[in-house]
Amino acid sequence: MINIDTVYQTVQALANKEQRGYLTPQEFNLFVNQVQSDIFEQYFYDLNAFRERRPQMHEVGDSVTELMRKIRRVNGITYSASHGIGGGALPNGHIGKIFLNQGGIRRTLKLINPDEIQDLLASKWHKKGFTDAVYFEDGDRSIQAWDNTGQITSGLSCERITGKPGLAYWGYIIVNEAPMFDPNSSVDIDLIESEQSNVIVKILKLAGISIEDPTLYQAAAAEESLNLQQENK
Repeated sequence: MINIDTVYQTVQALANKEQRGYLTPQEFNLFVNQVQSDIFEQYFYDLNAFRERRPQMHEVGDSVTELMRKIRRVNGITYSASHGIGGGALPNGHIGKIFLNQGGIRRTLKLINPDEIQDLLASKWHKKGFTDAVYFEDGDRSIQAWDNTGQITSGLSCERITGKPGLAYWGYIIVNEAPMFDPNSSVDIDLIESEQSNVIVKILKLAGISIEDPTLYQAAAAEESLNLQQENK
């Protein structure tokens, strides 16, 4: 988890640099929860993109492994590595890899276009070489799995991720007409600690819009772009 007061103090110090402006606690709490939600949801878009680009890469240190580590360490998240799929209907929550369990062996299925299955099964030559089981998306939260014998209706399972980060809150009391941090009423940010700089930068972008300071927004956007470049190396 990320300490909420550390983020608050850093954001205020950077936003106040050269008297650029000040965020009220109410604005900060709104921004921090918006940022936390955006970062968490982005994990799943990035995960799908990386898996489509490099479906066989699951080594420690690669992008897929790193994203899964971030997701599974979010406080309040429940992860299942093998949730059963009945009749091709996917469960609620975020869905990761799809598996087929046959003869005690679990295989990861490849996502393909449904037209590809028809082309493969229509050709005896292609059908003979069609040894892998595959699946395609069949409407909302539903899939069809196939191999060279036909449609597969049993032995299917999936990765399932449920839950979401809880609301972060910088709690405070008023002392001499100024807000002072109150640890007893505060709630830390549920994301992994390494996301702290990312959270700060994204809050500063929102702050730049709020206090109508294009310089602050541009500086935060440039820092965010640099962070993305470093993560994608």
